[in-house]
Amino acid sequence: MMRKFWANLSDLAGNIWRPVPLKGAENVLAMIINAEDEEGQPPGTSIVIATTVWVLTSPRRVFDFLNNEGTRNRYIDLQWDILTYGHRVRETGYIDNGCDHGNQVSILEVKSTEDQIVVILLQEIYTTLTGSYVTFAPVEASTLDMILNGGSPENLPILPSGFSILPDGPKGNEGSTGSLVTMAFQILDTASSATYISPDSVATTFKLVMETAECIKAAMLNPLNLGT
Repeated sequence: MMRKFWANLSDLAGNIWRPVPLKGAENVLAMIINAEDEEGQPPGTSIVIATTVWVLTSPRRVFDFLNNEGTRNRYIDLQWDILTYGHRVRETGYIDNGCDHGNQVSILEVKSTEDQIVVILLQEIYTTLTGSYVTFAPVEASTLDMILNGGSPENLPILPSGFSILPDGPKGNEGSTGSLVTMAFQILDTASSATYISPDSVATTFKLVMETAECIKAAMLNPLNLGT
């Protein structure tokens, strides 16, 4: 899933990043991906919006905060996940994916206050000394069953969103460096096409990215954040 996330965001496939014509979007870029009969891509047009923020917090602390299902939950004041707001998120299983304890693929259930499943998320996290990554995507229950029964996840038709976390900047609290946090959200968009991005879709996704960025920056300044 992580390879697919970066493949979708790269310009190797002719993807073209465009500036977002909205106030406050100077550091935000958008792209459209049009997929027809491509393995690993849901059919149709998707919109991608990405931005990068700098926080005076160590990469490990940011990584721990973003990959903890507790920070997606409605029960805390430091929730960063706008899409799961008001719901309860619970990890139902995981598989280690590498030597580091922080490298794994997890299944997250998002449930309503009535205890009904709203969506199932597949999440992959990976950390090294040079960078850390958190990627996730909604999946159908049938797709998840296929994976759990030994099927290959390589060509699953999913649209991963996520974060890359890189060390950067001067020493901060407790001698740690700052972090560059790049976030990108990919959403299927029936209102856009290969040559046209719907203004309403851009505005909606832009709001999602900016609110997420603000939540992360606020949480990194809060001593109660779960990543400390």
